[in-house]
Amino acid sequence: MPWKKGNRLRVVPEDVADDATRQVFSEIKQALGVPMLRIFFPALAVYPQFLQLHWKMMKPVVHSREFFACADRLRADSYTRAHNYLRIPHLGARLEESRFSAGARQELSAAMELFHYRNPLLLLLFCAQMQALEGPIGVPRNPTPDPAHPVFHERPMFVEEENASAAVRHRYEEIRRVLDLPYVNVEYEALAPFPEFLNVYWDLIKRLLQSPLYQECQYGMRDTAWNLARELPGPMELSLDQLTDAGMRQEEIASIARILELFVRNLCGLLMNVAIAKIALEGGNQPTTEAAPTGSEHVA
Repeated sequence: MPWKKGNRLRVVPEDVADDATRQVFSEIKQALGVPMLRIFFPALAVYPQFLQLHWKMMKPVVHSREFFACADRLRADSYTRAHNYLRIPHLGARLEESRFSAGARQELSAAMELFHYRNPLLLLLFCAQMQALEGPIGVPRNPTPDPAHPVFHERPMFVEEENASAAVRHRYEEIRRVLDLPYVNVEYEALAPFPEFLNVYWDLIKRLLQSPLYQECQYGMRDTAWNLARELPGPMELSLDQLTDAGMRQEEIASIARILELFVRNLCGLLMNVAIAKIALEGGNQPTTEAAPTGSEHVA
């Protein structure tokens, strides 16, 4: 059953979660090397029994070298697709220096580096979980311990909707509507402290969304992530029958399945959109004097 249009996603933020959920949140942040959890795991925490079972299954995998190697491949795939198939201008050059300083560019670049690192990890987790609902997946082998991976300590500055200006709230509503989401990703909230940049970036994304090449890239990201999840150490299984045996109701299980499908769809687009932001901040892949492309012109 698809997500009902107009419904907002329920979440359990870190600061109001119970002790057991906060412990899972803490372990996830430490294992992934990220400074905060927003939207994705807080939404799963609405069903705390599922969150506990999900993390029990995924925890050994997340601590493996194979998990981060697969995420590296997924991350490289998103950047390569965006750079090779989409025409991305140098957005910083579109703004006056007084409105987009070197410090602002550095702050935004740091935020995008965090999301560029984080999102492939989440997409792999949720692709693996969706497949594990149907039966065991993964390559039967013992996970190889991961000796080290990037760790991000700094939380990016972002603007939540309740604290946003009327103009930014209007932009958030448009983002939800165009992307058909019941929430606004923190990636866009992290651009909101620099509304001029958010505006030109979002205009670019809207144009790219009209391109068949963009859609092909997004579908390609899902295929890549789906197949990479099968290469993770296994077997992993958290089937519908196991959830029922654990005492979860059918309507809860159906809701979790819808949420996971929503997250996978969202993250496939986010991987592309963050790669586009990185490339735009790095100078783009086309001459800055070139006019902004229309949706039908986004070719390499």
